[in-house]
Amino acid sequence: MSSSTSPRILLTGATGFIGGAVLTHLLNSSSPILSNTAITCLVRGTDRVSKLKATYGDRVHPILYRDLDDIEVTTAAAAEHDLVINTTLGFHAASAQALLLGLAQRKASTGRDVWMVHTSGQSNLSEQTFSRTYMEDTPGREFNDAVDDIYDYEKQREALHPYLQRSTELGVIDSGLELGVKTLVIMSPTIYGLGSGLFNRISIQIPTYIRTALAHGRAIVVGSGDNVNDKVHVEDLADLYTIIALDILGNEGKHCPVGKTGIMFSGTGRFSWKEVAQEVAEACYEEGKISNKEVESVSLSEAARLFTSYAADKVDEDNVELGLASNVRTIAAVAKTLGWKPSRGEEEWRRGFRDDVKEILKR
Repeated sequence: MSSSTSPRILLTGATGFIGGAVLTHLLNSSSPILSNTAITCLVRGTDRVSKLKATYGDRVHPILYRDLDDIEVTTAAAAEHDLVINTTLGFHAASAQALLLGLAQRKASTGRDVWMVHTSGQSNLSEQTFSRTYMEDTPGREFNDAVDDIYDYEKQREALHPYLQRSTELGVIDSGLELGVKTLVIMSPTIYGLGSGLFNRISIQIPTYIRTALAHGRAIVVGSGDNVNDKVHVEDLADLYTIIALDILGNEGKHCPVGKTGIMFSGTGRFSWKEVAQEVAEACYEEGKISNKEVESVSLSEAARLFTSYAADKVDEDNVELGLASNVRTIAAVAKTLGWKPSRGEEEWRRGFRDDVKEILKR
């Protein structure tokens, strides 16, 4: 996008965990490209609209909509913007398609390139070692976004066993190609740490383990808990979104992969689910909320029952296995080529459990 063009950014999910942190980072950027740019946010609830306006003034322009199913408002909002950063629920295909349709309308009216940065998750690639629904031919495989054809791999997986988050992501890529909208997917692992947004400051996976431990009286893990996942601190992740936004707005996205090659990882380290359960146990024990630090091993079906009872959203065995107990390893090579330098490590990882427990208890 040329310097003579005033960029228009639409952010979805600004009141959520990822989106709230992304909004903060965009607004705090020292880049002239962003420091003079107002950011539009699709928001549910007049109270949230008021809080955003009171806090950020003219820097943020909230648009009130009903919810993710408010397709008409979503499409109309996207049609007025050059870049959409979509951080809402990655399982909602209709809202993602509405954003793409609106961007296509924007391109038709301006003749300029339009972009959508879409948030997905690496559970799309996860082995399912408990149900045996999908197992890798090469156990312990590492996916490298600079080397592997992730799009083709996901297409093959989807044909064997559909998964709504993966279906939504692939739909974004395919529709983007059809409509002439440039798409870039950020496929994130387990996200930890306190966010810097005004509203929801905690993630999903680890807080689900915490809420279950608090209600059950004991931390749980599925099976042995030896399966491995990647992790990223929410503030490091928000840095990556900002780097991408700056490249798109200031350099026409010349360094960003797009379409079928535009699937980017964001992991910065690894953990086992056993480690998560043990850290949860210790953090809850330190607050005096459970009587011992021993972790209870449960079956997948029992975990689904317990997690469903205390998770923010309803989950089933398939989602529990993919998102809370699976095995997947990625290498975030592409992000590093853009200049991403994540800085949070083991100290922040361990502190994150304590912060999440305190945040949940405060609620």
